[in-house]
Amino acid sequence: MRRIRIMEHISLDGVIQHSTDDGDFRYSDWTAPYRTSAGRDAILAAYGGSFDLLLGRRTYDIWSGFWPKAPSSPMADGINAAKKYVATHRPESLPGGRSRALGRTSSRAFAA
Repeated sequence: MRRIRIMEHISLDGVIQHSTDDGDFRYSDWTAPYRTSAGRDAILAAYGGSFDLLLGRRTYDIWSGFWPKAPSSPMADGINAAKKYVATHRPESLPGGRSRALGRTSSRAFAA
């Protein structure tokens, strides 16, 4: 069985949420002006060369509208190449390829 690593991007004051297309969070992206290349490099090192993602459905929907259109970068390329395991009640609406819905028998999908 593979290990699950939890990676949270969080500001010092506890903000995790980033921008969304629906604009429902007025403080989103406030950390962007303070990001450094050293911070980016630390995040990329923590993720490693290749990885899979375990996502909730709302996060998957937000990400699938952003990352495939993002300019090529180590982060965008890694996220786009990752297999996405999605907790959802609507598996039929996931595109094929690198996305897989989690179900009752999906725990076997994480076996190494």
